[in-house]
Amino acid sequence: MQTNILAVTGNPVLHSLSPVLMNGAIKANNLQYRYLRLPANSAEEAIKVFKLLEMKGMNVTAPFKQDVIPFLAQLTDNAKKAGAVNCVYPKNGVLCGDNTDITGVEICLKRYPEFLKDGKMLVVGSGGATKGVIIAGQNLGLKVTVAARNQEALKKLQERFGVMIEPLQNIENLIVNYKIIVQALPSGVKAFDPELLTKDCLILDANYKDSIFEPFINKIGFKFLSGKDWLVNQAVPAFETFTGSSTSADTMYQALQNYTFKYSKRIALTGFMGVGKTTSGKILAKLTGYRFVDMDDEIEAQEGMKITEIFKTKGEDYFRKIETDMLRRYAGEQNIILSCGGGTVKNAVNQEILRNDFVTIWLYATARYCIDGLDISNRPLLQCDNPLKAAETMLSERIPFYASCAYAVVCVEHLKTEQIAQKVYEQISRTFGI
Repeated sequence: MQTNILAVTGNPVLHSLSPVLMNGAIKANNLQYRYLRLPANSAEEAIKVFKLLEMKGMNVTAPFKQDVIPFLAQLTDNAKKAGAVNCVYPKNGVLCGDNTDITGVEICLKRYPEFLKDGKMLVVGSGGATKGVIIAGQNLGLKVTVAARNQEALKKLQERFGVMIEPLQNIENLIVNYKIIVQALPSGVKAFDPELLTKDCLILDANYKDSIFEPFINKIGFKFLSGKDWLVNQAVPAFETFTGSSTSADTMYQALQNYTFKYSKRIALTGFMGVGKTTSGKILAKLTGYRFVDMDDEIEAQEGMKITEIFKTKGEDYFRKIETDMLRRYAGEQNIILSCGGGTVKNAVNQEILRNDFVTIWLYATARYCIDGLDISNRPLLQCDNPLKAAETMLSERIPFYASCAYAVVCVEHLKTEQIAQKVYEQISRTFGI
């Protein structure tokens, strides 16, 4: 089975909804792709993993949108204008970068051509999202004004893009003169009272979590585009670039609407033998205060024999059945770190359990790295003349399975076990608040 891997990278990145959108479109199109979250400490690390896993595409979020550019051979016009990239993909043997954040804004605004006739747009805020909004507006032929508190940032935007600038204290006077208003501010920031708007306004809010405008839509009657509209409409062209297949915004909206996730306090570590699941898992358990369970150790204790003996006397099918039964049992518990056997993911039932009932972190390293110095005496599948070749073949065969059930993939090459545990812990704690 060949599975093409896609990802979104950033730091942090476990909160990203991009996998929901992309995997929804993948399923609807019946494609052999899987889209993952890739937490990384640098753009360089993300590109390294991209190449090792031969990914077909990768979205890039903060803080790597500028940092990734030196690793790319070609940029689209939008990426060049923004000096930022949110999509990386291979083309003709080189890595290319695009900025579909800009395309997403354009698609959103084009839904209301009557507002574009006004010929101008007000952008509130001068942060990272503002550049893309400015470029999108200018691509659509709009004259752009930016209002913000940070005067230094405003002057830089004026110099670079030729926009008009205004201090934020003038916002109430500005609003009455613009039909298109884009708010590019962090969640919870209120630049003006939404009741100042009229039914003749079109509002695009970059925030997709808790927009201050939504409670006033019906009351005032203005047209509203949420951050989710922007999120979906930047994802559609990225998906089509990555896969070569078309999709619709409706497909992604449906995936977003159907998505329900509640942190279960169950973390599963998967990955190839020797990658460090057990040693790092024990440290992670201490950091989280969760109980640590090694499935291989539990099976040996239950059966009263080593795994090699189970394979010899009862066969691999028997061993895999025990794995599934045990996985089902732990899926009903909480506050647990579960280290899975290297082949646990081969079973379709196991994949579903790991995907639906755990936050499953795939610890990735090359086969050579994994078996270097590894004691293979209790590794029945490496009892052969060429263990490295056998390991490389097994890992290649299992990569689609690891990808299938992973919430995120973490590259662990050249990391000490303490560093692996800390890296996973930081991502989990920043996202789920443990």
